[in-house]
Amino acid sequence: MSFSARVIFLTRHGDLRSGWRMLIFLLLGSVLLLGFGWIAYALNAGGEYVQLALALGALGLTTWIMTRLVSRKPFTAVGLAVRPPVSRDVVLGLLLGFLMMSGIFIVQLSLGYVRVSVIAPSWGSAALVVGESFLVFALAAFFEEFLFRGYLFQTFIQGVTFLPATLIFAILFALAHLRNPNVTPVALTNIALAGIWLSFAYMKTRRLWLPFALHLSWNFSQTTVFGFPTSGLEMSRRKVVESFVSGPDWITGGSFGPEGGVLASIAILLCTWHILKSSWYATPAGCVTLDSIEDLLPNGEGEGAGA
Repeated sequence: MSFSARVIFLTRHGDLRSGWRMLIFLLLGSVLLLGFGWIAYALNAGGEYVQLALALGALGLTTWIMTRLVSRKPFTAVGLAVRPPVSRDVVLGLLLGFLMMSGIFIVQLSLGYVRVSVIAPSWGSAALVVGESFLVFALAAFFEEFLFRGYLFQTFIQGVTFLPATLIFAILFALAHLRNPNVTPVALTNIALAGIWLSFAYMKTRRLWLPFALHLSWNFSQTTVFGFPTSGLEMSRRKVVESFVSGPDWITGGSFGPEGGVLASIAILLCTWHILKSSWYATPAGCVTLDSIEDLLPNGEGEGAGA
């Protein structure tokens, strides 16, 4: 390889440049997703769970290949390390997401903007809805965090540093919701803010567990616990109560749900400030990440190679 070609493709350390790694990730992921989709079609398999499993499978396999074979790191380096305090990150994330949505609900209730009606016919059916909804929202949140805060995002940070990568991925996160029903400029702004919020949650801990738990709890509380629309989607099968909202859309979010109003903006900004300032969230000692050079696996072997 000539010197000029080497500079285009490789860094001075001999690693493939971040832009090429991102391109390979996108191409490989697309091929695997199409392949998994063809298999599902051939087997006549469909449904919500199958679609989520296919998407997660394609994304997970792509991430494993890129992390192990291209970046030469253990798979957990993409933000999946489970050493302590992972349980604390998950618990705090679930609690924060619930408290944020509870605050939005309480403010709307105190202003007379929301009326609640129970729609679950029995305790048994309510428990079934809660359990199934929690699972679906967990799978969806894990997929979105793996996609928007996983290998692509972390590789982009290596190329352009954290803040530019965060802003660009926040815009992409908002654009991914552009075709949702009843979307508004306020809603897109809040979704971009949520992208920044979740990116800071990743960067503070260098793991995906805190942003995953925040994302899960926010969506689950919004839909199943308080009965709001989520990102413009009614999701009636995921609710045990129904919230009927009145009042100004710029406050309540209207038909898009709380994410379309300024109460959500305030909640996201406050939680972002809390995560940045609190000592409760930190990167654990010895945490292996994609950019920790000392933990490269020689020829795909070494400590953590089986992860």
